[in-house]
Amino acid sequence: MSAPTQVRATALLDLPAVVLEAGGDPYPALWTVGVDPAILARADLTIPAETVAWLLDGLAERYAIPDLGLRLAARRRLANMGVAGLVLGQQPTVRAALAMIERYRHLMSDSLSLHLTEANRGATALLGLAIGTAAPQRQSRELGLAAFVHLFRLQLGEHWHPTAVYFTHAPPRGATLHRRFFGCPVQFDAVFDGFEFPAADLDRANPGADAALASYAAALLDALPAQPSGAVVTTVTRLIHTLLPMGGASLANVARALGRHPRTLQRELAAAGHDFRDLLAEARDTLANTLLRDPALTIDAVATRLGYASSTAFIRAYRTRQGITPGQVRG
Repeated sequence: MSAPTQVRATALLDLPAVVLEAGGDPYPALWTVGVDPAILARADLTIPAETVAWLLDGLAERYAIPDLGLRLAARRRLANMGVAGLVLGQQPTVRAALAMIERYRHLMSDSLSLHLTEANRGATALLGLAIGTAAPQRQSRELGLAAFVHLFRLQLGEHWHPTAVYFTHAPPRGATLHRRFFGCPVQFDAVFDGFEFPAADLDRANPGADAALASYAAALLDALPAQPSGAVVTTVTRLIHTLLPMGGASLANVARALGRHPRTLQRELAAAGHDFRDLLAEARDTLANTLLRDPALTIDAVATRLGYASSTAFIRAYRTRQGITPGQVRG
């Protein structure tokens, strides 16, 4: 099993205010999952991503706030991203800012990742969410995707917007902030979570960037505790979760995304006590448990999203690892 992923406590800094504004009471739920509201202002603390997922989706359901994640994102500030977030605005381009996030991910939250593909002057940002359990993920996906859109706006101006946004979950009931927040069409029940935009935006110059300050900030960040051993496992897990819905979570594709030869990556995982096939199987089971809770998805559709050649292969693999069939999970 890979190590549980974490979310920076400050990502939930505005959660109490947002829920109170909607007429709810967030504090019982916070205490129930073991989160002291006082720690939400602590940039040096993290909360398990599983805890955050249950908390957000639970509050959204209880108080009928289907766009809770977006409401949090609308209040988001760089401070919510931890110490590294305070200097992202000094990066010269969006591409440089994304590279910085990857480099200092151990100082922020390791449950989210963004994988870029570019073709025909267009780019697609694929969101990866690695929680590692069957916890609900709707609000975490929306908050995470909105956070990356916020980063683009930090670099390119507050009026920047994607050309299209995609979510794998079903559309919300009632009026929400989705169209207003993203400023573009939002498609639900998609095969991936992410957004599309002109590829040129990745390298547009940030007029507010300060090269000297960015260099100084990087030196400060390098002096902070290094990335823990075994971080390659977390990185690979995030990439698997990112590429899995697109059918691209192979060893070759993950290694290519990391700039490594597949054999090199296999050796690094082995040194950390893990095997790529086991990480892939674990990610498939986690996503399967999430998808199987959606009655609108057939077993065939779930199998396709998990990258299986057929529903038969999916059922056989799931039964071997879980001891029950996907149909039994649905009751």
